[in-house]
Amino acid sequence: MGLKDFVDDIDLEAVAGAVSKGAPLLGSLIGTPATGAAIGMIARELGTNADPKVITQAIDTDPEAIEKLRRLEAEHERELTRMTLEAETARLGEVNATIRAEAASNDPFVRRWRPTYGYLTAAAWFIQMAGFTVILGMVAYQSPGDLAGVVGALGTVLSALLGLWGIALAVLGVNINKRSHDKQVAAGQRPPAGFMEAIAKRVGGRGSD
Repeated sequence: MGLKDFVDDIDLEAVAGAVSKGAPLLGSLIGTPATGAAIGMIARELGTNADPKVITQAIDTDPEAIEKLRRLEAEHERELTRMTLEAETARLGEVNATIRAEAASNDPFVRRWRPTYGYLTAAAWFIQMAGFTVILGMVAYQSPGDLAGVVGALGTVLSALLGLWGIALAVLGVNINKRSHDKQVAAGQRPPAGFMEAIAKRVGGRGSD
């Protein structure tokens, strides 16, 4: 990423934040494949050009800008919802393409990073639980009177680790789900439609009987 791309990303983040104050659905489109269409709608409504800096400045200086954007979103809610779903579908398509590229890669590490992550997560959990068990066993054998205090201390440690384990297990769950998805695709099967795909079909009128 060059300096210009970095500056452009900052400008887009700024205009997305400013727009989202009055039109969160419209603001959520900025930074997605629908950025151009969203910027165009905003510029026309505010009477500016499509420069993110100009739009941000207009929102900051025009006391009626937020209300204009709020009205714009209300008038085009269905269209904006469709654009949001299409942008999310495109994003998921890119993710799936990346996953397929990983699965087809000749690099063993690229192909096996999900199973490796699962094995490492299981190993870390086993080591942690085994360590707790050994500590409790040693205290119970050598100093039974300190057992309650050690249990409390280990409980505090475990509570502190719950957040980290929540993230690790959530990532593991996603990996397992995608692994199943990849196997279905490789076997020539069509996986069940995801939540976003089902909603997109409903909005587009293709999912109704």
